[in-house]
This record gives sequence, C-alpha cells and structure tokens, in this order.
Amino acid sequence: MAALGPAYHSPVSKTRALSVAASAALLLALFVVLPGMGADERDKDGKEALYRPLGLFTEVLGLVRSNYVEPTELKPLLAGSFAGMTEAMDPFSEYVPPDKMAAFSAFEAAKEKREVLDTGIVLARRFGFPVVVAAVAGSPAAAAGVRSDDVIEKIDGVLTRSMALWELESRLSGKAGGRVHLEVVRDGKPRHRTFDILRASWTPSAPSAERIDGETVIRIPAFVPGTTAALKDILKPLDRTRPLVLDLRSSATGSFDEAVRAAALFVPAGPLGELSGRRIETKTFRSEPGERVHESRLVLLVDSGTAGPAELFAAAVRDAGTRDAGATLVTADRKKTNAEDPDAPEAFDPGTDASKEGEKVKLAVRLVGEPTVGMGFTAQVVKLASGGSLKLSVGKIRTVAGKALCPRGLQPDDRVYHGPDDTGGRLDPILQRGLKVLSESAIRAKAAA
Repeated sequence: MAALGPAYHSPVSKTRALSVAASAALLLALFVVLPGMGADERDKDGKEALYRPLGLFTEVLGLVRSNYVEPTELKPLLAGSFAGMTEAMDPFSEYVPPDKMAAFSAFEAAKEKREVLDTGIVLARRFGFPVVVAAVAGSPAAAAGVRSDDVIEKIDGVLTRSMALWELESRLSGKAGGRVHLEVVRDGKPRHRTFDILRASWTPSAPSAERIDGETVIRIPAFVPGTTAALKDILKPLDRTRPLVLDLRSSATGSFDEAVRAAALFVPAGPLGELSGRRIETKTFRSEPGERVHESRLVLLVDSGTAGPAELFAAAVRDAGTRDAGATLVTADRKKTNAEDPDAPEAFDPGTDASKEGEKVKLAVRLVGEPTVGMGFTAQVVKLASGGSLKLSVGKIRTVAGKALCPRGLQPDDRVYHGPDDTGGRLDPILQRGLKVLSESAIRAKAAA
C-alpha cells in the first residue's frame, strides 16, 4: 500500500478524538483485560465473566467523560465504541448508527432495484483508510486509471477518513452519465493523483488468453455468470496436458459458486472448500467427475487485488492439484480455529507413495505474486433495537485444509517484491516470475521422466 503522506496530517476533530478514545477503551477491555480476567462465555460462570469487562468499560467510559480535557457527549463515545468493536473483528464488518440508517437503507434499496450504478471499485479498509482492492476490468473506474492499493483521500472534495465502506460506495454510485471526482494517494510518482469517473452501465471483462514467451496466459478478471463457459471455450482448442498460467490479479468480484464451477475445469473430482459459520448452514463445494478439461501444471498469478471468489478459486485449484500430485492435505483442527496462524502456509504431507522429490509435488500448482486480500466471507445486516444496524460477517470460506480466507488471504508460494510501476505496465515482475516458475517446473518434469 502507498505510504501515507502529509495529506493525512490534518487536525483531528473533537468528535473523531472522542470516538477514538472510546474505541480504545472498548478494545482494551475486550482484548487486553478480558483474557486476563478469564472472561469466557463458555465458562460455568459465563454471565458473571461477561459482565466484569462490561463493568470495566463502564468505568473507563465514566473516567473519559469526567476527566477528558473538554466536556464530552455520550452519543459519539458509544458510536465510536461500536465502530471499534466491528473493526476489531475484520475490515468488512460495520456498525451503522441510528442517525445514518435512513441513508443506509435508501442506498441498499437503490442497489437492489438497480437504480444506481457503481463505478467498479472494490473497497476495503487498511489501517483505518479506504483502499482500492481492485478496479474491475471493464468498469468505468478501470477505464479512468484507478488501480489496486490506491488510497482514496477524497470523493468529490470530501475527506473519506471517517467514512464507513457503505458511505464510500454510496458516494461512488449514482445515475448513468454522472461524474465522480477522486483524489488518491499512490506509490510512485506523482504520489497524489486525481480521477474523473463517468458513471455508465458496464459488465466485467470476459476471460481472455494470449501467448507470452511461448506460454499460454489466461486472464480471469471476475467470476460472474458466464465465466466458466468462456473458460471452456478458451481451453477447448488447447492441449489439455500443456501447462498454463492463470492470471487472477485484480480479480475481486463475482460469486463463490461460479468460482467453484471454474475451478472444476482444472482439478479432479473431490472437495474444494466450504462456506461455514456459527449461525448458517455449512455449504460444501465440490467438483464432480467429468468436469475437468485440463490436466497439467498450473501457475496462478495473485496480488493484493485478488479477493473473494478468486481466492476460493486459487485455494481450491492449488489444494486439489497438489493432492492430485500425491500429497495429503493436513486438515486444520476446527476446535483451534481462533488460535490458528492466518499467515501460515497450508501444510502438505507427501505420503509414502509420493515422489521423493518434494519440490515436484509442491510445484503441481503454484501461487506466484503477493498475499491476497482475505475477502472470503458472507455478511448479513442485523437491525438493532436502537434503530441502527450491524453488518456482520456470518460465514467464512474455508479451504479443504481448514484455513479461513478472511480476514487474511492466501500466501503465495513464490513471493514477488517490487516497487511502484512507473512504466505504464511495460514491466510486469509478477508475470515474469510466473513464466520463469512454469519454465523451471517443465525442466524438473523432464528430468524426472
């Protein structure tokens, strides 16, 4: 992500300061003091254990109100506390206060009725700032030049620092023919850039293929309806035993079901993952016999714009491809989900019948590039008695090995570090590394034959 410069050194408002103070108080109570007090709802004295940290929060809140340098209002303190709680869970859960519910409901209704058009920007929060996950290929935002990792500083002249994601999306959306003006911070020169985006109807670009340095590279910009059919058309004339490069960079929209259907083209029949949560029915994803149309090594290009369905696709293809090559997935203990290291790479056991050349097993499917976003989740909006609402992540995508794809994503097998691209796309270190990995795997395969 681009480093944040002087543009963000504006004075902090009183409301913002109070919200931050309250958020810090709640997080301190819940995540620092709470574990030390043994407050766990699963304990026999669960109610008492839960009330103790809430009592601490009340004490901290009272101290803030009585000792803060200026008089404080309860409403912004509590709103900041609730916002801090959701932010502590993951970057996509949100609290909507009662005074903003009318605007939130109106925007959700307009989206459902397709009365407004989005600009094709997928958003997330990093360190409190709104960041572009991806500008979907084929969208007005992509056409204007918006890129993954752009930090959105202003929308139509309004600072975005304190806006919720839904507020950002609301300001970006509108009627066809309207314009939205963005001011962003980006790595490279110039650091500060402006974009005027013309809202218009659009559809994500379809999958495409091209030959680069003698290899076939297939770009998959999204996993929307029709993606699997388009991939079948691309793969039909190709040799099903020839290695491929699949480019999933900045692929951040679509559906998990379509991602699974697409993954089934490249893997044997078997489990591909699941969507599960405490309050939802578990949905298992599988590939069926006869769906596979490609049977060779794959290199998958991923980056900080690979999100959601593309992450499920990448995890499913890598896991199934590696398992097909003779390795056994080491399944995570579901009881230890809260303690698992989200950054740890998935483990594979080559097994007694596998080749002694461990690298050959691992190279069956290889992820090359940068860590992915971690947007493998589904959310629901829960209305509150206060008149506000909570947008909560209620289900997470899990790989066959049991790794959750939210809030952390996939770690590449070959990490590519690179600076800002000031060449207009003429240099592509991730693609070049992917082509090199594919070439090296072909040499190993010939040597082992």
